[in-house]
Amino acid sequence: NMIKFSRRIFMAILLDKNENPFEMSLEIKKAVMEEISRLFFSRYPDPDYRILREKLGALAGLPGDVVIPGNGGDEILWMVFSCFVRPGDTVLGFSPTFSEYYRLAELFGARFTTVPIGLEGDEPDFNFPLFLETIEREKPTVVLLDTPNNPTGKTLPVPFLNEVLSSAGNSIVLIDEAYGEFASETYLESIRGKKVPPGAIVLKTLSKAWGLAGIRLGWAYCGSVSLDKMKKARSPFNVNIFSRTVAEIVLDHPGEARSSSIRIKELREYVRNRINGMKGWRAFNGQGNFLLLSIPRPEDCVRSAAGEQFAFKYMDLTPGIKETRSWIRLTIGREDEMEEALRFFASL
Repeated sequence: NMIKFSRRIFMAILLDKNENPFEMSLEIKKAVMEEISRLFFSRYPDPDYRILREKLGALAGLPGDVVIPGNGGDEILWMVFSCFVRPGDTVLGFSPTFSEYYRLAELFGARFTTVPIGLEGDEPDFNFPLFLETIEREKPTVVLLDTPNNPTGKTLPVPFLNEVLSSAGNSIVLIDEAYGEFASETYLESIRGKKVPPGAIVLKTLSKAWGLAGIRLGWAYCGSVSLDKMKKARSPFNVNIFSRTVAEIVLDHPGEARSSSIRIKELREYVRNRINGMKGWRAFNGQGNFLLLSIPRPEDCVRSAAGEQFAFKYMDLTPGIKETRSWIRLTIGREDEMEEALRFFASL
């Protein structure tokens, strides 16, 4: 059974977790292994992570002093909730959005107020005026904005994000740019060489464009209002020596992430065009390393995918309401994987 199980996992085409399918080069892997062989496993990491923070700061043209490293972006989100959210507080975001926001809001006893994204048309419809009105009315403790949005792939315009920051008052505004490297514009690029606004936190990760989901390295660029609290919330040794070492080496080779991102974006557009040429199917014009698909015959898709060893993310985007569409979030994999996925969809 173990042999069969291992073989099944190896054969499966995994397009459900928005992972980057392209591994780092063998040269970088060799450099990583050589550096790891020189580490002292018996010693704790440097709790200040000075070198790592300086490299992460330089990546965005910001000082390392404003960087908070974390065990993946998920720990950064946990810190934000730990610092700023108390039971009964209001947290605001769009819906649908990253599933972890819902989980943390429930865990910390917050009321997660959402502005729905219209999914009835050919592209997702974000009601920006209503969102700004909701900030004024609800006065949330924390505003959560993922851009590109997961699962629609929509990038939130920088002018809108600036309006949110202007309207938010004492609210903390978390701008989650986990998929930013795949987008045409980012908030982070708009503040390069400047300062992070006082109430802003910009979240980043090595899990997506950098292809390092397994090492669990995320970080935040913090404005003055949040920086000290986030520093106090962070555990002293929250990034282990292996993750820190891999990150410090890989960050010296940003061309790897750029070339991987370009390859994924080209594949994304190819797949989107092919999907939109199929009767009854629709792929939104997303800017992540994934596409949100409106699909016909969901039962056939689920049953056949299990038999053919495909893993997709099936989504209920309007819980409690009768669906007029069924949805898949499709990760962009390797060229051969995408051809297999397209063949599979066309066969349904």
